[in-house]
Amino acid sequence: MALILEGKSLALKKEENLKKKLENIKDKISFLIIQIGKDESTRIYVSQKIKKSEKLGFLPVYKNFDENIKEEEIINFIKEEQKRDDIYGVICEQPIPKKYHSLKIVESIDKEKDIDCLTPHNLGRLAWDEPVFLPATPKAVIDLLENYELFPEGKRVLIISRSIIIGKPLLLMLLKKGKIGDATVIVAHSKTKELKELTRIADIIITAIGKPNFLTAEMVREDSIIIDCGINVIEKEGKSLIVGDAAYEELLNKVKAITPVPGGVGVLTTINLLENVFLSYERKKGI
Repeated sequence: MALILEGKSLALKKEENLKKKLENIKDKISFLIIQIGKDESTRIYVSQKIKKSEKLGFLPVYKNFDENIKEEEIINFIKEEQKRDDIYGVICEQPIPKKYHSLKIVESIDKEKDIDCLTPHNLGRLAWDEPVFLPATPKAVIDLLENYELFPEGKRVLIISRSIIIGKPLLLMLLKKGKIGDATVIVAHSKTKELKELTRIADIIITAIGKPNFLTAEMVREDSIIIDCGINVIEKEGKSLIVGDAAYEELLNKVKAITPVPGGVGVLTTINLLENVFLSYERKKGI
C-alpha cells in the first residue's frame, strides 16, 4: 500500500506559525480575490480561501464578475482597489474566460501584490531563482516532497500541465539547483503523444489537468510517486464530490506514494497563499 502524502499536518504547522504572527498585528490585512465567471471548481477553491483566511484573521475581499462585463472594467477595478492601504495581495483566479485577454488583466496587478506569481515580472524573477513570491500550488508540491524527504534531485519528473499557475512555474522550481530541485523534468500536455510511455518511465508524476480519475494504475510503475494537483467536481449518487486527476483508490494499492484529494496539495496551497499575503505585509511595513 502506498505512503499517503497528506498535507493537513504540515498545513496546521504553517497555520499555527502564521496565527502567532497575526496575533501581534493590529493592522487590518486584506487581500483581493477576483473571479470572472461561474466555474464551479474555482468557486469551491475560492470559498476555501475565504474560510481559512477569515479563521486566521485576514480580511479577504471577494469580487465575482459576470462574463458579460467589459475587460476594461475589470482592469480598472483591480487598479483602483489595489491602491488601498489595507490590500496586500491581489489574486485573479484562473482560468480567465477565453473571451478576455488574460495577460492584459494579469499585468494590471501590482507586482508587489502579485501573491499568485502570475505577472511576467514575477515569473521572470522565478526563472532567475530570485522570486518575489513563490506560487502557492507549485510551492505546495515542493513542500510535500521536502516534508516526506522524496527529493526530486536526479529523478525523472513528469508534469502533466503547462498552465501558467502550475506547470510552467513548477518546471522552473524543479530545475533549481539543490536536492529539492535538480530534477530531469518532462512536461506533457493535451497534444502529447504516447503519454503512457512517459508516465511509465517517470519517477514522480505531477498532474494538474482537471480530468477526474485520468491517471490510472496501468499508466504507472510500482515505485512511482504521484502528486495530484487536480480539483474536479463530480456528481455521484446525487452528491457533489471533489476528486483529483488520479484514480486514487486503484493507485493506492500500486504506487510508492500518492497525495489524496482533498487533503493533499490543496490544503497547503491555501496556507501558502496566505503566507504570501503576510510576506507582502511584512515587506511594506519593513518588518
